[in-house]
Amino acid sequence: MWLHAHVGFWTLGLIVFVLTFILYIIGKNKPAKILHMILRLLYILIFITGVVMVSKWYGGDKFGWPTLKGIFGLLVIAMMEMILIKTNKRVSTVFYWLILIISLAGVFYIGYGVLK
Repeated sequence: MWLHAHVGFWTLGLIVFVLTFILYIIGKNKPAKILHMILRLLYILIFITGVVMVSKWYGGDKFGWPTLKGIFGLLVIAMMEMILIKTNKRVSTVFYWLILIISLAGVFYIGYGVLK
């Protein structure tokens, strides 16, 4: 149950992130701010479901992988937030995109390759 909720929340979160980013780029700040607040609620739900799943993994032989995935997941959330804030302020986001892509790759590799 937690896995399906977590995957659903982060999938929705990525979609809302892209939509919010596009709205900030084209200058539609009011709808972008609304979606940004919805995304922040999704961050909380992603975090809660992720913490529950990490806590359930402890005790097995894969002790460190869930923690590392959690750290990458927090980096993903932080970089998504920084990208949206900096985009709204019209500041360069290249560094944050780089960290986001690396973190997403780490999350997907550990989540679908190592932990399965």
